[in-house]
Amino acid sequence: MNAGRAADAIAQAFVDARQSGAGLADYPGTQPQSLDEAYAIQERAIRLFGGRIAGWKVGRIPDPLVERYGVNRLAGPIFAGSVVEAPGGEIPEMPIFTDGFGAAEAEYLLRLGSLPDRFDRAWTNEEAARFVDDIRIGIEVASSPFQGINEHGPAVTISDFGNNNGLVIGAPIDPGADFADWPVSLTIDGAVAGAATARAMLDGPFGAVRFLFELAAARGLPLASGQWVSTGAVTGVHQVRPGAAIEAKFGDTMRVQCSIGGKRQG
Repeated sequence: MNAGRAADAIAQAFVDARQSGAGLADYPGTQPQSLDEAYAIQERAIRLFGGRIAGWKVGRIPDPLVERYGVNRLAGPIFAGSVVEAPGGEIPEMPIFTDGFGAAEAEYLLRLGSLPDRFDRAWTNEEAARFVDDIRIGIEVASSPFQGINEHGPAVTISDFGNNNGLVIGAPIDPGADFADWPVSLTIDGAVAGAATARAMLDGPFGAVRFLFELAAARGLPLASGQWVSTGAVTGVHQVRPGAAIEAKFGDTMRVQCSIGGKRQG
């Protein structure tokens, strides 16, 4: 099977599993070894899945793998059907693949306003920040039909939509707020699973926007005005199961919540 047909088959297997709710005990083909191979699978899967892209999740590539892959972040699409707005304390139920992988992450969300005329130029975080018109607190629901999605490196993660399956958009943050040093924590069923600040996240949330602009220049990423950027797991990736109650706290007073539901075949 040539490379294109192999990528098509992997993309189709992931899309079929996502649409049916089926779990995948094994990777559905030969695992991609490069980011180019991984994004090629992701691009095919986006076309097959067919939903409107409402945003992009940006994740961190572990430090020991940065030299191998030449970059410290990865990206995947967030589809409109998996996005829930909960700015007033609502507690939506967010599904994960019961027979796959599921996790919750406390994240800062940045919305793209107007877009630059061209992406193929050098970018700084400050320049990228000019194209952000809203800042929110939120929770990313990371989930994949493939149980081992995070066990085989970033290329495998990228190949299945970057392991995204949902986004909870919480309350807005004052644009002038210096939130990089706010304490952030995520609790699962009332127990703290992780705590940190955005200052420790590589070069911060606006660095995630800069990375997407650079990826758009390199791969033609379909960025659009109004899309959200889920900028990275502040406190880490915290595995969850259906029935879990999730709360992410930002600073002294802001919080966003969800419950975890299950999605399985049949």
